[in-house]
Amino acid sequence: MTLTAKAEASGLDDIAAIFSGHHTLLDDPELLAAASELLQHEHCTAEYAWQQVLKELSQQYQQLDDEYLQARYIDVDDLLHRTLVHLTQTKEELPQFNSPTILLAENIYPSTVLQLDPAVVKGICLSAGSPVSHSALIARELGIGWICQQGEKLYAIQPEETLTLDVKRQRFNRQG
Repeated sequence: MTLTAKAEASGLDDIAAIFSGHHTLLDDPELLAAASELLQHEHCTAEYAWQQVLKELSQQYQQLDDEYLQARYIDVDDLLHRTLVHLTQTKEELPQFNSPTILLAENIYPSTVLQLDPAVVKGICLSAGSPVSHSALIARELGIGWICQQGEKLYAIQPEETLTLDVKRQRFNRQG
């Protein structure tokens, strides 16, 4: 099932539109032309050409002044990642959790958030990320707590350590 279909099946039409937008990028004539030009002039693989084109697009988003638009870089990175997984025929599996969990990471793709089970993943705590990213929007729609931009203090947390997320204040609390 595609990510768009998964979101639609869950009644998340706004979320489905995000992934529909990702598909639109796959058909963008300018991006395809840039990748084709790299293939012809650099004699490289399709994977390499696509990676270079989308990395450049991601960097352009990161340099924008508008915080909302700037946060779209993670969508481009997500699309790049999923495309490379497909092109290289790599098997990718999401982490499985046996008990309620707060997921810690530097950042997280929108597609990954959509595939998380909100009955088990109770929160996402990021060292980077953006509160206006599509990843954040999806987490909120799924009822998953979201805090971001926690910086290096996140790296001091030990596996199995008990945390609580204070979503309103955008911070986490260590227990014990």
